[in-house]
Formats: sequence, C-alpha cells, structure tokens
Amino acid sequence: MSAPNRGAISNSSRTWPKRALALFGLIVVLLYALVLFTGDRSLSPKLGIDLQGGTRVTLVPQGEEPTQDQLAQARVILEQRVNGMGVSGAEVVTNGNTLVITVPGEDTTQAQAVGATSQLLFRPVADQPMPDPAALGETIEEMANRWVEYDVISGEGANEILGQVHDAINPTTAEEGEEEADAADEGSDAPTVTAEPLPEPENSIEAADRRDEMADMLLQDRQSEDPTVQAAALSLMQCDATTDPLAGADDPALPFVTCDYANQAPYLLQPAPLLTGIEDPEGTRLTGNEIDTNSPINGGLNSQTGQMEISFSFQTGDGPSGSETWANLTQENLQKQIAITLDSAVISAPVIQGATPYGSATSITGQFTQEEAQNLANNLRYGALPLSFTGEDGESGGTTEIVPPSLGHTALQAGLIAGIVGLIMVALYSLYYFRALAGVSILTLLGAAILTYGSIVLLGRWIGYSLDLSGIAGLVIGIGATADSFVVYYERIKDELLEGRTFRSAATKAWERARSTIVTGNAVTLIGSIVVYLLAVGEVKGFAFTLGLTTVFDLVVSFLIMAPLMQLAARRPAFAKPSMNGLGGIFALAQERREQGFFSKSGKSAGANVAADNEAAPEEAPENKLRSVVGPAATGSASSTATENQSRGDSDSTTPSEQDSQDEEK
Repeated sequence: MSAPNRGAISNSSRTWPKRALALFGLIVVLLYALVLFTGDRSLSPKLGIDLQGGTRVTLVPQGEEPTQDQLAQARVILEQRVNGMGVSGAEVVTNGNTLVITVPGEDTTQAQAVGATSQLLFRPVADQPMPDPAALGETIEEMANRWVEYDVISGEGANEILGQVHDAINPTTAEEGEEEADAADEGSDAPTVTAEPLPEPENSIEAADRRDEMADMLLQDRQSEDPTVQAAALSLMQCDATTDPLAGADDPALPFVTCDYANQAPYLLQPAPLLTGIEDPEGTRLTGNEIDTNSPINGGLNSQTGQMEISFSFQTGDGPSGSETWANLTQENLQKQIAITLDSAVISAPVIQGATPYGSATSITGQFTQEEAQNLANNLRYGALPLSFTGEDGESGGTTEIVPPSLGHTALQAGLIAGIVGLIMVALYSLYYFRALAGVSILTLLGAAILTYGSIVLLGRWIGYSLDLSGIAGLVIGIGATADSFVVYYERIKDELLEGRTFRSAATKAWERARSTIVTGNAVTLIGSIVVYLLAVGEVKGFAFTLGLTTVFDLVVSFLIMAPLMQLAARRPAFAKPSMNGLGGIFALAQERREQGFFSKSGKSAGANVAADNEAAPEEAPENKLRSVVGPAATGSASSTATENQSRGDSDSTTPSEQDSQDEEK
C-alpha cells in the first residue's frame, strides 16, 4: 500500500487560508461591480416609509361589522392593486377592523386610489362600429389633440394613427401608383395634431385636478354611443400600458372602448347586462359581486382535456340572481365573446361555446399558463372589494395622514448611531478579551457588513426591498451573531490548548470542531427567521429578512475570513504569546497539567503551551526548542516506556505533542 503524498497534503493545508481569503475578495468585487455598474448605480439602499416618510390612509368598513375573512380578502385585493401600480415600499396591514395603506411620498391621491372599490364587470363584446366616413377624420383629429394634451398618447403616435386613418378613408392614393403615393406623402393633406402636452403639475393638488380632468375627457370619448366616436377611440387606443387610466371609473350602463393590456388588443364592449327581472337602467348589473365565492373558484390544468381551465359559479336564489342572468347571457351570445373587465381593463374575453344552465358552474378554457389561470381565478375571487370603505370620519377615500420625512431621518440617524455604538462596544470588548486576535474578529465583522450593505442595495434595486427600522434591528442583531461565531472558535482553541496542543495546532484542530457548532447555531437562527418571515406581516417581515440575510453572511465570513485569518495568525510566533492572544491563564494551566504528566500515556509530556517560554526566550536554539516541545526527560523510566511502546508498534501511544508534530508538518 503506497504512502500518502504528505508533501501535497502539507502544501494544500498551508495554502487553504489564502485561497479562502482570495475567494472572499472575488465575491466582494463581483458584488460591488453589480452595485456600481447596473441599474441606477446608486450606492444608497432604498428606505422604508418609516425612514423616508410617506402617506398613510386608514379605511373603515361601512355597514355591519366585517368578518376576518372579508378583511383578509380586502387586504389581498389592495396588495394586488399596490403591486399593479408599481409602488415600491408600500404596505397594506389589518389593524383591528380597519385597513391601513401606507405608500412612500406625500401624494395622498395615490394612496386613496388604492382603497377605491374596484369594478369587476361582465360585458358582451360588441361588433365593429360603422362610423360616418365623412365625419371620422375630423372626429379622430379632435380626439387625438385632446389625448395628446393630457399625455394619453404621444404626438408622434397620434400623427401615425391619423395618417393610417386618412389612408383608409381615402384609399385611392394607394391605387394611383407609387409615384402619386409618394407625392401624396410629401404634400399630404392628412391631419396632424397641433396640441402640446400640458406642463407638469407644480404640486399634488394640481396633479389630482389634472387626473380628474383627464378621466372626464376619456369617459366622454371612450363611452360614447356614437359609432363614429367609438371608431375614433378604437383607432387611438394604445394597449401597451399595464393599467387603464380610468381604473374602474367606467359606467357599466354605457358602451366602453378599452384594452386587453396583457395581449395588447383593443375592444369595444357593450353595457354590462342588468340582472334578469330588473328593468331600471340604474339597477344592479352583472358584476363580480354576483360570483358565488362560497363555491370553488379554481384555476389549473384539467386532466381530462389537457387544457388550463378556470371554473366559477354565480349566486342563485329567489329574485334576480347572477346565475339566471349568466344563463340567459350565454344562451343569447353563443359563439360570441363576453369580456371580463377588472378596473376598466379586459382580463379575459372567452368565446361562449355553450349555454350555462342555471345553478351550474362555468368554465373558461384556453391557452393559459398555470400562472395566468391562477391569476384569473384570483381576480374572479377577489376582483371586487367585499366591503365598502370610508375614512374614520366618513370622508371618501379614507383618512389620510402624512408621515413627515424629518421623523424618518431622525429614526434613521438613531438606528445608525445604535449600530455604530454596538460595533464600537464589540470592538473594545474584543480588544480587552482577545488582545491582538481581536483584529480577526473586527475584520470578520467588517466583511459581514460589506456583504450585507451591498446586498441590501442590490435587493432594493432588483426586487424593491426597502430597509426600515425593523430591518436595521435585524442587522444589528446579526452583528452580534457574527461576534458569537468568533467566541465559539476562540473558546474551542482554549479547549485544545488544555488538551496539550501548541497554539498553531490548536487553531487548526479547534476549527474542525467549532465549525459544526457554528453551522448548527446559524441554521437554527435561519430556520427561525424563515418561519417568522412567512408567518408575520408588516414590519416584522423586515426584521426577519435582514436577520436571515446576516445569518447567511455570518456563515460566509466564518469560513472565508475568520478561520483563514486565525490560522494564518497562529503561524506567527508573535501571536502565540499570551500578551498577544489573551491566553496566559490557559497556558499556565496547561503548563501545570504538563508538569503533572496529565498529557502523557507513557510519561512523555505534551509541552503544548511552549508559547509562554517563547515569550521569555524567543530566539531559543532549535535543539532547545525541540527539547521543550518533547519535554524534559523527567525520569529514565519515562523514556524507556516511550521507546518500548514505539518498538511494540502501539498505535494508542500517540501523544498530543506527536499529533502536534503531524499538524505542524501539514
């Protein structure tokens, strides 16, 4: 059996600390390259509402006391709206029987719009309108100027559409040859917009007034019963946005021009039908409120057909009902489309393949993805708020409250001071207790801080994570966890020294045993953080997130900074001195044990704590060093016993000093 390549093992062991430190350096370089050269390249993290200020809206349900299920449904819908608006750092929480919406900034209208009661409507898709060709050109030109003025469409886009409509109304230009067409293009009499976008509002009040004016204008243009106006609106609709600017303000009793923004398709829709048996035009129409949420509403793969399917049912009962209305609607619109709109936008427009009997479930099938099917099911289930809300004093839109930025700045300053003071106290304690080895602890903390800060900046840029006060608390506690890992390692070194090892050997052996404790402790903390994050709401999530993040980075710096630096320090004779490592008491106790023969099975002492002697005589001759490591031959019997054991090949006779020699060789 060939002997192991001891030289290769020795070289690998010696270079491991440097390779680990190089890997950490590479990670830091890559991390901050992403910070500095991606996105907005800002070095500042996104701050939460409690740090940068914002607007808080309190919504109080009207009527009978709501159930917790109703409040939970309303909160989910509001969160979906916030996400759809692209508001970063906003949150919706339940506080007793009220809902509290908080968004960054001081735009109260944005926060109030989130809490508006949503509209989920069922509208038959209308046939293409038949406009008056003589009036269409002038109508679309006037409409285009209005839309450009309110920045609904760009001037360039409007001119392109006007040219296309002009060519469609006057098709002879395309039949007279390319030369005449080119001449027509050069001196074309196609209309162009003359309006310019209105100047930006100077404050939030002007912005709110501007939005109201735009909504009134769009309602007139997109809900007209005139086929010419309908055709003009259909031509100008650009469906590349994510939400409709009317956002649920459309009148269900009138026709409506809108878009399926997901598929970028414009639609002309008929009014939502009145419930069967109701003749009053102001009466109840077929809306999301008629869906039976007590029956299953599912979205997923139908194993029999192999298609994605969304199934739901309408309410039944005496008098006008959604189920009866839907049965009549599907019977009258066979092989036609019926659009489902949420907040004025089409979310689905299935073709009616067969009438749905009264009381039966309806299924929608199509080329959906699993996510699209589930989202549609959620919209059908939660599309309309189950409750009507006002403010605490009955005001429409909820009670608004401004969280001033100055309060956030004060809180941020206090949090930063707390973190800095904590770092200083940890550093001072480390210097007092660990002496020069405190440098390893401090560098480990700095490494964790560098990783954490860069990650917080990137997470804010990539997923919209906002750092709040609770998140800062998690970071501060994470600093303590990193310091704990060093204490575990340091205490394990003590144990190894008391076993009779040299300081250099103890540093290596202690890490082999301490790392399992460090990994286990951090794993427990990480599991707890994940559980809290999944179960908690609001600010507690921020605390759990940053605590879990710092726990992961504690493991990284423990393996890539703390252990390598400690083992590099242990190779320096200076760090083996008690005055440099704070281990004088341990060395003395180990010396006492050595003198009592505590470390030797065969009378041979370990001499593990020779560092105390090294401090007094650092330049001792090599033969004296060897004698001090092996230990003085206290008696002849001790030496003869050791020789006897070796001659017998007794494998159990290996002493700590012999193990040290092997570790030193490695």
